[in-house]
Amino acid sequence: MICVPIIGASMQKALEQITEAEKVADILELRLDLIDFPDLKMLLGSVSKPVIVTNRSKRDGGQFKEGDEERIQALRDALAEGADYVDIEVSTPQEYLQPFLEGHEISRIILSYHDFSHTPEDINPLYEAMSDLPSGILKIVTYARDLNDNLKMFQLLERAQKENKKMIGLCMGDLGEISRVLSPLFGGFLTFGSLETGKESAPGQIPANSLKDIYRVNDSHENFKIYGVIGNPVSKSLGYLIHNRAFHEIGVPHIYVSFLVENVEKFFNAFKDFFSGLSVTMPAKENIMPLLDEIDDTAKRIGAVNTVVREDKGWVGYNTDCSGAIAALEACTSLKDKNVLILGSGGTAKAIGHGVEDKGGRLTVTYNRNRERGEALAKELGCELIHCREAGNRPVDILINCSPVGMSPSINESPFLARDFKEGMVVFDSVYNPMETRLLREAKAAGCTVIPGSELFINQAALQFELWTGQPAPIHVMREVLIEKLKGMS
Repeated sequence: MICVPIIGASMQKALEQITEAEKVADILELRLDLIDFPDLKMLLGSVSKPVIVTNRSKRDGGQFKEGDEERIQALRDALAEGADYVDIEVSTPQEYLQPFLEGHEISRIILSYHDFSHTPEDINPLYEAMSDLPSGILKIVTYARDLNDNLKMFQLLERAQKENKKMIGLCMGDLGEISRVLSPLFGGFLTFGSLETGKESAPGQIPANSLKDIYRVNDSHENFKIYGVIGNPVSKSLGYLIHNRAFHEIGVPHIYVSFLVENVEKFFNAFKDFFSGLSVTMPAKENIMPLLDEIDDTAKRIGAVNTVVREDKGWVGYNTDCSGAIAALEACTSLKDKNVLILGSGGTAKAIGHGVEDKGGRLTVTYNRNRERGEALAKELGCELIHCREAGNRPVDILINCSPVGMSPSINESPFLARDFKEGMVVFDSVYNPMETRLLREAKAAGCTVIPGSELFINQAALQFELWTGQPAPIHVMREVLIEKLKGMS
């Protein structure tokens, strides 16, 4: 279930939020401590879905300003008015907590614990102590200081499920975001989603419509597998949009999330029994290679892995950037004997450069500030190296931008002068945000054939999908989702 907290600062705002929340929520939480002068009867009367009433104290991260007696009385009143559940903190002084728990129908009581600073090394003793108290649902929410804190929570949820205990278990903060998506799959009673970005009641909450429509947390996930992207940062990665939609399209229960990873080895060793495949972005493409059991020849030659798959022979690394780019280019032109100029000398240039060489293109690469890196790449590819200022002086059939120039937010920049485009050139930009960069816009105006970076992104993602699932990727749907998102961002 998805629970949306109502946090409007006034009754009017709270009532407006209830109307909006009921469109996406399965259950609502009325945060009385965040609403000025709440009219409990009016609030409950305006809700048609199940509701939790919470009146959080300051010691538990809330804003209720009066004493414990007044705070607990509001919960008593909520039960009397017909609230489905009330949330009471286990930190409540015993002289109030015990009588409250023993004096009401326990199935309607959520006994909660919140730690806004960290996740204890072992949360089982806390769970056991809370289990000894009368309540219908246990709620344990901690702050994730480490991605591994999520594993502790998932293991606790699995234990609670085996012991027939209803439990809400979540981690807060950026590193805890995956728990917001995955906790229901491990038996969590519900997860919390904000009404929209900026209206979170706790750090790390994800918008409820994303939980419902993108991650499909309410769908059946029997025999599900977990996939995701690792890197730092990953907040701008759009893989979660296209892969989750693709899983839904072919009717499998799998789910794809973003893992914010700083230490690749630590992550891989802790999580390798948890996921079935990964997309790998910078700076992890090289760091993950020593941890794998086998590396595909193409990835080995490029020296970078962007896809990890659990196979019978163990963990195998692939590189789909190269194949994805070449597929996009060959949909427009042959590469054999063409003069191909690559702008940039980083990881993307290296991957695409190998593909161009394999197809018989006559390759030249450029450098800007880092001549040493450019020289290393040119030597590896056996091609010529020039400074980017000389790019317009070369005979070029195919121009490929592998630099970040023109990427949002620097959308008014271009790595190539408009006057140097020649009619008939093929211009491919690996940048996909914005979808039409200044480079492509000026190339199109000069009569060039243009290929947007979205094609590289979609092609490499489709190949990843096929490696993971063994099924053809629904590439038309993946492209549709990506283009819709990119248009919305422009």
